[in-house]
Amino acid sequence: MSENIAIQLSLPKATYLTLKRVARKIRKTEADVMLDALRAYLERLAKVDPFLGLFSDDPEMVDQIVTQVMLDRATTPLRLDEAVRG
Repeated sequence: MSENIAIQLSLPKATYLTLKRVARKIRKTEADVMLDALRAYLERLAKVDPFLGLFSDDPEMVDQIVTQVMLDRATTPLRLDEAVRG
Protein backbone atom coordinates (compact mmCIF):
# COMPACT_ATOMS: atom_id res chain seq x y z
CA MET A 1 0.00 0.00 0.00
CA SER A 2 1.43 3.40 -0.97
CA GLU A 3 1.73 6.30 1.39
CA ASN A 4 -0.01 9.55 0.44
CA ILE A 5 1.26 13.04 1.11
CA ALA A 6 -1.23 15.91 1.32
CA ILE A 7 -0.35 19.21 -0.34
CA GLN A 8 -2.12 22.54 -0.56
CA LEU A 9 -2.42 24.06 -4.02
CA SER A 10 -3.32 27.61 -4.99
CA LEU A 11 -4.88 27.99 -8.45
CA PRO A 12 -6.28 30.93 -10.35
CA LYS A 13 -10.06 30.90 -10.04
CA ALA A 14 -10.59 30.31 -13.78
CA THR A 15 -8.25 27.30 -13.69
CA TYR A 16 -10.02 25.87 -10.68
CA LEU A 17 -13.44 26.30 -12.29
CA THR A 18 -12.19 24.50 -15.40
CA LEU A 19 -10.76 21.71 -13.25
CA LYS A 20 -14.04 21.41 -11.38
CA ARG A 21 -16.05 21.31 -14.63
CA VAL A 22 -13.78 18.66 -16.18
CA ALA A 23 -13.82 16.55 -13.03
CA ARG A 24 -17.60 16.60 -12.95
CA LYS A 25 -17.81 15.78 -16.66
CA ILE A 26 -15.52 12.71 -16.44
CA ARG A 27 -16.87 11.71 -13.02
CA LYS A 28 -13.63 11.95 -11.12
CA THR A 29 -12.61 13.96 -8.12
CA GLU A 30 -10.68 17.17 -8.65
CA ALA A 31 -7.73 15.55 -6.89
CA ASP A 32 -7.82 12.57 -9.26
CA VAL A 33 -7.87 14.84 -12.32
CA MET A 34 -4.90 16.81 -10.95
CA LEU A 35 -3.04 13.58 -10.14
CA ASP A 36 -3.64 12.25 -13.67
CA ALA A 37 -2.39 15.53 -15.16
CA LEU A 38 0.70 15.58 -12.95
CA ARG A 39 1.56 11.97 -13.79
CA ALA A 40 1.17 12.64 -17.53
CA TYR A 41 3.37 15.73 -17.26
CA LEU A 42 6.09 13.93 -15.30
CA GLU A 43 6.02 11.01 -17.74
CA ARG A 44 6.48 13.41 -20.65
CA LEU A 45 9.39 15.11 -18.88
CA ALA A 46 11.08 11.76 -18.36
CA LYS A 47 11.05 11.21 -22.13
CA VAL A 48 12.85 14.48 -22.98
CA ASP A 49 16.02 13.98 -25.00
CA PRO A 50 18.85 14.63 -22.51
CA PHE A 51 20.99 16.42 -25.11
CA LEU A 52 18.23 18.79 -26.16
CA GLY A 53 17.23 19.16 -22.52
CA LEU A 54 20.61 20.75 -21.85
CA PHE A 55 19.64 23.63 -24.11
CA SER A 56 15.93 23.88 -23.27
CA ASP A 57 16.41 27.25 -21.59
CA ASP A 58 18.52 28.71 -24.43
CA PRO A 59 16.77 28.23 -27.81
CA GLU A 60 18.79 31.07 -29.35
CA MET A 61 21.99 29.11 -28.77
CA VAL A 62 20.48 26.06 -30.46
CA ASP A 63 19.52 28.24 -33.44
CA GLN A 64 23.08 29.58 -33.66
CA ILE A 65 24.55 26.07 -33.52
CA VAL A 66 22.21 24.79 -36.21
CA THR A 67 22.94 27.80 -38.42
CA GLN A 68 26.69 27.29 -38.09
CA VAL A 69 26.38 23.57 -38.79
CA MET A 70 24.33 24.24 -41.91
CA LEU A 71 26.88 26.81 -43.15
CA ASP A 72 29.74 24.38 -42.53
CA ARG A 73 27.79 21.63 -44.25
CA ALA A 74 27.35 23.79 -47.35
CA THR A 75 31.07 24.61 -47.61
CA THR A 76 32.82 21.51 -46.23
CA PRO A 77 32.30 18.09 -47.78
CA LEU A 78 31.53 15.26 -45.36
CA ARG A 79 34.01 12.96 -47.13
CA LEU A 80 37.10 13.66 -49.14
CA ASP A 81 37.65 11.74 -52.38
CA GLU A 82 40.84 9.71 -52.76
CA ALA A 83 42.04 12.17 -55.42
CA VAL A 84 41.70 15.09 -53.02
CA ARG A 85 43.56 13.31 -50.21
CA GLY A 86 46.56 12.75 -52.47
